[in-house]
Amino acid sequence: MNLFRDCMFLLRTVRLLMPNNRYRRLKRFYDPNYNHERDKHPVRKKHFGEGGWAAEAGDLGFRYRDYASYEEYVEHQKQKIIEIMKAYGGFSLRVLLRQRLDFWKRFRVIDLPSDAKILCLGARFGTEVEVLRDMGYANALGTDLEPGPENPYVVPGDFMKVDAAVGSIDMIYCNAVDHAYNLPDFFKEHARILKTDGLAIYDIAMTAPGAFEAVHWGDEKNLFLLMLQHFQTVERISIDRFWKTMHLRGTRGHAANKESAEMRSPA
Repeated sequence: MNLFRDCMFLLRTVRLLMPNNRYRRLKRFYDPNYNHERDKHPVRKKHFGEGGWAAEAGDLGFRYRDYASYEEYVEHQKQKIIEIMKAYGGFSLRVLLRQRLDFWKRFRVIDLPSDAKILCLGARFGTEVEVLRDMGYANALGTDLEPGPENPYVVPGDFMKVDAAVGSIDMIYCNAVDHAYNLPDFFKEHARILKTDGLAIYDIAMTAPGAFEAVHWGDEKNLFLLMLQHFQTVERISIDRFWKTMHLRGTRGHAANKESAEMRSPA
């Protein structure tokens, strides 16, 4: 823990109260004429809370949505931010303050050099990236299929196919594990880009799947065992409200992951 980083986080949280902060500017994207049932994307007519799931779980006990293609998966996942922007113009101040506090509590236990390369996967509006930078990690960056408008913290990207070299990232963070298209490939890809002694932090939702989750598991043990196929040790497990946070250290099989990445690269 670092007192200086804690102080910087608290001081910079005051920005949320400023009239021209980036979240308030997003309010102009609110559409008062938006009607979800009338205006929702066609993919949302198939995929909603209980609709669009495969009839049965697969061999590993994971139940996925019944996507007709990867493109359908991508389009479905992109709709979450699009709908939030049209319906609400982003998150409320209360939600943002809670999110910042939650991310601060998660990240204040890590001990990395200030120049560490940190990638937040499925970061949406990028509040976790903002918090990490506020704590002094200048090289933190987020990726998401749909980062939303005017997002200085998150670039377009797919956490199933990360645009990063083998063993190039010091830490990855993701709270969207249940949005993965395929869990074995999801963890394999993250282990590929992480340094051999790198840190992976996953927030695992302990709630029932909603409208945008892409996979669900009945037994958390299967998810845990799958993680250990790609990461060496569990450094820390904590529970906070609806989340179980897992810190995993070290990767397995960089050589195999590199070969896999080369095989899928265009000639």
